[in-house]
Amino acid sequence: MRINLEPIGIIKKAGKYSEVLIYSEFEQVVKNLVSKVGKNPVCGQELLIVHKNGKGDDVHQVEVTKTTVLDRVGNILKVGKINAHDDSVIDVRIDVNEDFSGHN
Repeated sequence: MRINLEPIGIIKKAGKYSEVLIYSEFEQVVKNLVSKVGKNPVCGQELLIVHKNGKGDDVHQVEVTKTTVLDRVGNILKVGKINAHDDSVIDVRIDVNEDFSGHN
């Protein structure tokens, strides 16, 4: 099965951190993130970023990377260093489950 997903942004390396630029037509994604954290600042939130790996041969593969928001300016999220550059962003979500192992 093949699913075509339209990218909502792009990841850029920026020194000791990375920037996730959300395209202006998908700015609602950033607004949704801000509304979900309520009065808490977005900075310090753990995010899950789903992105296409631009280096791989299989264009149908995606990666999920967990990172922390360091700063937000408009539709640009400054996050911890991600091992990705020019990767297309498919989705950005707040990490609501810190324990992936299934242990409580």
